[in-house]
Amino acid sequence: MTHLLVLSGTGEARQLLAQLAANPKIRITASLAGATDRPAAFGVETRIGGFGGVDGLAAWCDMHAVDAIIDLTHPYAAQMSRHAAALSAELPVIAYSRPAWQAAKGDHWTEFENWKAMAAALPRQARPFLAGGSRAVDAFVSRADLWLLARGLKFRNELKKFNNLEVINDFPKKKIEDEIALLTENEISHICAKNSGGGWSFAKIAAARQLGLPVWFLARPDCQKGRQHYQICHSLDDVIAAINAMIR
Repeated sequence: MTHLLVLSGTGEARQLLAQLAANPKIRITASLAGATDRPAAFGVETRIGGFGGVDGLAAWCDMHAVDAIIDLTHPYAAQMSRHAAALSAELPVIAYSRPAWQAAKGDHWTEFENWKAMAAALPRQARPFLAGGSRAVDAFVSRADLWLLARGLKFRNELKKFNNLEVINDFPKKKIEDEIALLTENEISHICAKNSGGGWSFAKIAAARQLGLPVWFLARPDCQKGRQHYQICHSLDDVIAAINAMIR
């Protein structure tokens, strides 16, 4: 039986796990970083928390007789992907690269190398919607001239001292009309986000498109460069095909 360690935390990971769970040739362990307090069950063996760097990941895989790592983490989960790629000299790694969103005619999209540069570029008295997760907020709160609306999970308690910041502890809205209402009610001037790709959080981008708002993206991390056992897939079908080829 082939033991797969599936680095999870995305909708694609959940889809893949559901498809593989009944395969008698595969034993699956799903791994979550612990970003949410009560993640929905995957229906497979699941571990939560970090591994302790590359060495910790290697030791865990060795201890649990892992045959391959399937990287289905978020496109911006660069550290975890780097750690997985680092093991690909000795252990097969299949990595899913979710395609980024593409601008349409009339979109006003700008890309920044980091959150600090993005925050510095905002005009005075702007009212940005910070949709890049709780860790993105730190770069913006020092701008006292801005009014900030941030959505994410697990915001630090220290952020409560900033009077120009309102936080929403929640996941992205699914319906475009809900995102339009949020943006209009709060008189949002800019969307500051990650170009995550996929459909999970696209409603805010579609809402910004309808409202004609500028969307500013954090640049995606570079694709990992693994070694001889590292394979990048651009669709779930390709991931499944790679897994099936490995277990035959």
